[in-house]
Amino acid sequence: MVERSSEDIKSEKRQLDNIRRERDSILRLLNQARLSNLNQEVKNLIQEFDRLDAVLSEDDSY
Repeated sequence: MVERSSEDIKSEKRQLDNIRRERDSILRLLNQARLSNLNQEVKNLIQEFDRLDAVLSEDDSY
């Protein structure tokens, strides 16, 4: 069996920590993108409701 030095183990642990941090950063970015998309969808729906409200208000005046 090959003995690993403590420096090799430390290096592997640092690499794993870096990978975990990168993964967490990517997850945060994906969540922000989803929220941004959701925010835009809500704005679009509000505009559509406003448009429909205006159309319905015109129908009420007849």
